[in-house]
Parts: sequence; C-alpha cells; structure tokens
Amino acid sequence: MTDIQNMRSGPSVAAAELVRNFAHWREIGAREPVLITHHGRRTHVFMAIDRFETLSQPGSPPPAQDGIRELASRIHQGLILCDHDLRIVFVNPVALAMTKRWDRQMEGQMLWDALPEFVGTLTEAHIRHSLTSGETSAADSPSPFRRDSWLHFETFPFADGVALLLRDITADMQSHRLADVKSGILKAMNVLGNVGYIRLSARGFIETADATFCAMVGLTQERLASASLPDLIDLPSRPALREALERVLRGEGDRVVTTRFLTNAGPVVEVEAGLAQLRGTYGTEGAIMVIMARDRAVQSENTGWQKPERARIA
Repeated sequence: MTDIQNMRSGPSVAAAELVRNFAHWREIGAREPVLITHHGRRTHVFMAIDRFETLSQPGSPPPAQDGIRELASRIHQGLILCDHDLRIVFVNPVALAMTKRWDRQMEGQMLWDALPEFVGTLTEAHIRHSLTSGETSAADSPSPFRRDSWLHFETFPFADGVALLLRDITADMQSHRLADVKSGILKAMNVLGNVGYIRLSARGFIETADATFCAMVGLTQERLASASLPDLIDLPSRPALREALERVLRGEGDRVVTTRFLTNAGPVVEVEAGLAQLRGTYGTEGAIMVIMARDRAVQSENTGWQKPERARIA
C-alpha cells in the first residue's frame, strides 16, 4: 500500500484528543500516518518528519513506485515505460541490452529519439494504437537492433502512458524453421517410397515409426509402439544390429548398418540403415534410424530359398 492509502485506512484522532495525549499519538505517528479530525471532518495528517520529507521531495517516487521499479529491473523481459507524450520514464536493464544501449541514459528522452529503429515499424503502429485506444496489442517481428534476431513485443496502457514489453524469441523462431526443414525431409522420404525412419528410446524400443516403415514390415504404428528393435530383426543379423545400436546410444559415433527385418507378410526385407544418436538437453534420449529397403529377394543363410520367420510383436 502507498502512504496515501495508509493515511485513508490508518488510525484517526480528534484534534482535542491529540492535544490531551500528544505523547501517545506522537509514538503512533512515528510509525504510521494519523488522520486528525475536527468535528468528524478530516483536516490534517500527523506523521514523522522523515516520511513527510520523502513525500515532499520533488521527483521522488512513492514507495509503491520504487517497488515497481525494483520488480521491473529483475524480470527477464525488456520493459520500457512511457508517459502520454511518449517520453521514456523507465527502462530496465534487459531492454537496454536488447536495444544495445547498455551505456546510455534513456529516461527522460522521447521514445523515437532514444530508439529511432522503431520509427516506421510495426512496433510503432502497435505503441500508438495502445496509447490511443487503451487496448493491449502484441506481435512478432525481426529485431531492428540485431541481425538474424526476432522479438516478441507487447504494448499496453500503463498509468497515463504506455508500456512496451520485449522478449527475444530468436531460439523459438529457429526451432520453428528447423521443424519446417524436418517436415520437408520426411515428405521427401515418403515420395521416395522405399525410405522410412523410426525413433528409438535410450533402451532400443520403438517410440515412433513412419508410414513407409510400417508398410515395409506390414505392421501398424500401434503394433510397433514400444516394440524392441532387435525383435524385428532376422536372427542371424541380430547380434550385429544390437552391437551397432548400443555403440550409437553410448555416443561412440553414428554408423551405417546392413540388416534384415522380419515382416508380418513373410518375406525378409534387407535394408541399408543409418543410425544416429538423438541427444537432448539432458543427455542421450535415444536414436534415429533411417531405413532404405534393397529391392531384391533375400536368401536364407542355411537352407537356400525359404519362407522366413514372421515378425513377432507382442
């Protein structure tokens, strides 16, 4: 609460009572403001001199405003506060860093003089809209301060002016673009028809399989979910595949393997596969296997041509 709110909700005393028990009310007034009334009407405020001097100093912000400034200085987003004339009244350290003004005093300057990069941009339009309409607005745009960077900004009314909140979203934009590349790669693989992929957990179990691989082995994605990869491999090929997978998961390097998948329809499918470790923020999360089927029949190692074992998925 501000001092003014404390005065309105704090203790009150009649003027005659204050005179009679001045020592008592002086102690209370040293702790908090006391309203003095005369015939029931509030006429004066009784308070300590240090509190009065704080309130009476020109340009000295009240305690609540000090708290707002302290909070704004600690948040991880850039904050710029402007009055109704778009003169900057406050800017936090994050905003100074985002706008590359670390060593400049921006408070007291007109917004467009301090940050001419905003002039004529989408940000200016949103600032003026919030100032005139009283509505909150937000958008994403390339940063005018740094190359290959993006900012998310919000504008909203604050006091009698407007506030500008800035957040760096460069990493998010790069992730979206990488996601678009990944989607394009997967579509191109589907066009080829004989290239599929599966995502494996850190224990070698299938987490995701694309439609091409599902068609390759004759099993649905639901049937393949949580299946162990070695269980899908022809028995003679399992040791080599298991060793290659374990090496990749241990971080000993990505590799190419030739192996043979059992299928639900009967014939074994011989494939060339690339195994790559999948690393996340906290370490290995599994592996990605990209599989390209070889377009030829497969001969049994023991008894010539024969119908191979079917894939067994619990």
